[in-house]
Amino acid sequence: MRFGSDSDQDPVLVSVSTTRPRLSLLFDSLRKKEKGNQNKSRRDEADRSIAPEPNLNPSEREIERRKKSNLFEEEIMAWQQPMDGSHASGSKAAAAVADGPGTQRTQYPYVTGSSIIALKYKDGVIMASDTGASYGSTLRYKSVERIKAVGKHSLIGASGEFSDFQEILRYLDELTLSDHMWDDGNSLGPKEVHSYLTRVMYNRRNKFDPLWNSLVIGGVKKGPKGEEKYLGMVNMIGTHFEENHIATGFGNHMAIPILRTEWREDMTFEEAVKLVEKCLLVLLYRDRSSINKFQIAKITTEGATIYPPYSLKTYWGFAAFENPAQGAVGSW
Repeated sequence: MRFGSDSDQDPVLVSVSTTRPRLSLLFDSLRKKEKGNQNKSRRDEADRSIAPEPNLNPSEREIERRKKSNLFEEEIMAWQQPMDGSHASGSKAAAAVADGPGTQRTQYPYVTGSSIIALKYKDGVIMASDTGASYGSTLRYKSVERIKAVGKHSLIGASGEFSDFQEILRYLDELTLSDHMWDDGNSLGPKEVHSYLTRVMYNRRNKFDPLWNSLVIGGVKKGPKGEEKYLGMVNMIGTHFEENHIATGFGNHMAIPILRTEWREDMTFEEAVKLVEKCLLVLLYRDRSSINKFQIAKITTEGATIYPPYSLKTYWGFAAFENPAQGAVGSW
């Protein structure tokens, strides 16, 4: 920093600050010259050590010379050094690149899916979602299936980042394979899968590298009390609970009131489908991220069934849809 006029500056400090760059340049040039002399002497020794072979062309002779003089190793180490001029070893430089500021985690979801609707009914658990996936605010993908079977007794559905859901499915594949390899006559049920996913999501949250999903896990497994139906959810920070009916995403605001009013424990599969379709239709009208292409899945003691996608009949002639700003105060 400068204080006062140029006459107030210390002449010693001025001379040191101006000559320091020149000295560093001088030292760099001397080091380069010395290194060049060393390389030349090693090339000469390599030339003397290589027996004259008439079959070697000039390019092959140059390769042999470089191998003898260890120039290949130096060039590889030079490429592995970081760009800031530090003289770390190749392995340290690679580690710095892998874990340093150049590596970034996904801190915002890109391709996302919307709501999952799930509920228990008389014979098992039913789960539904649309097949759309948005790239930002654009409905980019129209045939994305976000409901999958896990093992013999469970279904999983996911809202949020689709690539993170694919990573979770990879975790579950490894888990079910490991469980199958025990060959002890037992298999993981929905409660165990839910418990495992709560630990995974909470672990990633604590690393500040979360999986951007809200997961719904449902299933049926025979237990001490007979056929036990299970339905639970876990979100991206590890918050989890078990409930008779669950909705994620925008459905948590629009579908939960409908489910609380109309859900019954003794519902048949047909009644459960009608209730789920009612929730999906409300979300189609109100959620811009939803599309009219839905998929329903169920799981009972007989196993999981995922039905092909289909569309619902819609009606857009409501007065509130034709002129939504009518009667609104201050609306333009």
